[in-house]
Amino acid sequence: MKKILIVLFCCLSAQFAFANDGVFYAAGNQLIPITETDISVKKEVLTINRVGDHLEVTVYYEFFNPVGEKELLVGFEAQSPYNSSLDPIALFPNHPHMRNFKVVVNGEPLKYEIAHVERGHYDENEEYILPPYYSNRQFKDWSKKQCEDSLKAWDYVASPFDYVYHFKAKFHPGLNIVQHTYEYDLSFSIGEEFYFPYVLTAANRWANHQIDDFTLNINMGDRESFRIKETFFQKPTEWIINGLGMAMNCDWPSWDTVKSGVIFHIQKGGISFQKQNFHPDGELFIAKDHLIFCMWNDWNGEQNSSSEEKLITGLKTQYFTLDTAFITGFFEEPPQFTPDQRRILRNLPFAYRGYKFKDKKLKKYFESTQWYILNRKYKGEMEGFNEMEKAWVKRWSD
Repeated sequence: MKKILIVLFCCLSAQFAFANDGVFYAAGNQLIPITETDISVKKEVLTINRVGDHLEVTVYYEFFNPVGEKELLVGFEAQSPYNSSLDPIALFPNHPHMRNFKVVVNGEPLKYEIAHVERGHYDENEEYILPPYYSNRQFKDWSKKQCEDSLKAWDYVASPFDYVYHFKAKFHPGLNIVQHTYEYDLSFSIGEEFYFPYVLTAANRWANHQIDDFTLNINMGDRESFRIKETFFQKPTEWIINGLGMAMNCDWPSWDTVKSGVIFHIQKGGISFQKQNFHPDGELFIAKDHLIFCMWNDWNGEQNSSSEEKLITGLKTQYFTLDTAFITGFFEEPPQFTPDQRRILRNLPFAYRGYKFKDKKLKKYFESTQWYILNRKYKGEMEGFNEMEKAWVKRWSD
């Protein structure tokens, strides 16, 4: 709720803003070889699950070592947060928004160390570039004082260093199994309820410069909408819906150079992407627009509409969290919804589950939304509603 209030305050102060008007916590990344190697990635299964306001990331790797047993220095590059309002001490030594970092190689859990290195940057192709931070068998590791002094120079808005989690792994000849897990907090901005970037191109640093067999599984939760930029794929049909949902092309209503993407409306389940000989030439970027952004951004035909009408129209674009404070917080004055609008609001949790409406007005409205998917098995029971959904139905029934 704290995040919502921050965003509402900013949104009501301006019609639109830029991506840096938010809080960036962290980006996911691949394991990479710190030193030169002839080891290749035969298989990778990357699984991203959303749990509340954070993500659980699990990666299964199969690496192939063509020669004798060797020890390799392996790393994980984690971008530092910005606009997170953290005390400098909280930024050192561990990444403050990443938890439960674990690596298991051939069944053996490994210990890791953390280096603090010069901050990276994005090039003209939106690829994240880190300066060389390892030479002569040692890291160019910043001390705690260096980090704190640089933070002061940057006025605490951004962290001028990044984190490299690193460990030494023994690779047997032939196939080696590596399992990697961690948790990340979801970032958010004025225009986006949440966003999460993941660096896929780092996988190209292994000997085969690709992933021979790649699978990506994403589960952002039931009754959820989110967008993925078209960077490493070409069309929605490359994705598999695991459950009940839909994928469609959309213009990305954003402020960057990527103008297209795919929006997923998932009533239940998740999505998967699979590819052989996968050489990623772009990063994964998952995001969800704020309702206020959908209400006021692109409706050329709605300039003269009331805020109530704009909200009802905005609800057509994607699933939203059913929080009464979130809806009423958009209005300086108490909203004056018509009886028909109140009936639409009341029936949102039923429509989100695919209820077949008999009322002609409700049927027409919900079938005009992007996300409505008929589920003939759902009979309209409130069993399974969470407390927020129950309160939502009661609020709009009064």
